[in-house]
Amino acid sequence: MATQKLLLLPGDGIGPEVMTEVEKLITWMNKTGMGSFETERDLVGGSAYDAHKVAITDAAMKLAHESDAVVFGAVGGPKWDKVPYEARPEA
Repeated sequence: MATQKLLLLPGDGIGPEVMTEVEKLITWMNKTGMGSFETERDLVGGSAYDAHKVAITDAAMKLAHESDAVVFGAVGGPKWDKVPYEARPEA
């Protein structure tokens, strides 16, 4: 079975909690032979904006293009309501 490369983008809000459960599933699938996955993580949404002043970095986009799949958590929350629209992930 070929190993699939997954990019995990937890985001913010409930996203990190959801991604923790996704990672448990990926670990279980790898251990039981139900799949073969390697994962990388990066920031998206408010967490990326807080760290880099953009909703997603060029480096994260490059990782996404190089991955077989992207697992996206959630983005947004009241903390980022005043972020300029063009800097939001939904723009």
